[in-house]
Amino acid sequence: MKQYLSIYSIVILLLCYSCKASNNEILSPKEFSEIVKQKDIQIIDIRTPEEFSTGYIENAKNIDFYDPEFKEKMNKLDKNKALAIYCKSEGRTKEAIKVLDKDGFVKIYMLKGGLLMWEHQGFKLTIPKPVEPVATAISKTEYDKIINSEKIVIIDFNATWCKPCKMLKPILDKISTDYATKGVKIVGIDVDESKELSNQLQVNEIPLLLFYKDGKLVEQMIGFNPEENIVKAIEKYIKP
Repeated sequence: MKQYLSIYSIVILLLCYSCKASNNEILSPKEFSEIVKQKDIQIIDIRTPEEFSTGYIENAKNIDFYDPEFKEKMNKLDKNKALAIYCKSEGRTKEAIKVLDKDGFVKIYMLKGGLLMWEHQGFKLTIPKPVEPVATAISKTEYDKIINSEKIVIIDFNATWCKPCKMLKPILDKISTDYATKGVKIVGIDVDESKELSNQLQVNEIPLLLFYKDGKLVEQMIGFNPEENIVKAIEKYIKP
């Protein structure tokens, strides 16, 4: 009898320890909506960039669960700050938590039912304002007007066949939304449609981001760049 009691006690202690050791918490949409308002929360949308471009929870950052570098990208986040993650339903979130469970995050919050339940219960998504595209070939004169049309203008030279350009698009759409009222304008130009202009500006690699402040070129980024790099550059030039 004593032996059974000892085994029972050990099992209870292990269960209690497991409960205390878990840093994960499943929240209803209402609870999740309060958590994401916290100043230091890291909100991560683990859907694909295509899904992300249709709408996301305000201030969320997109890190695709299906990206081979998902774990590596997640581990670059601040593990001392709480993490709030979600997907369309909750399947990918559960899988993501299994991957991240032992990576040292102080707290991980999961949205129960994902965005399906979030919207079903009346909570809204931020709908990205797409980067303004230039549909036809433009001259250098028209280009000069564009780069002077706002305090800060970012030109995105891209092409329909360019995979990194497609990866960058949802990031630029989100930034375009976040900075729409802050004097920042992002314009996309297809190098194939504006070949003469691209040659004049010596656009040899894409994606290429050209940052203009008051009509003057202040910075450029070649290739795919993560959201934080682009935002850091904008913040640098948006200040008086």
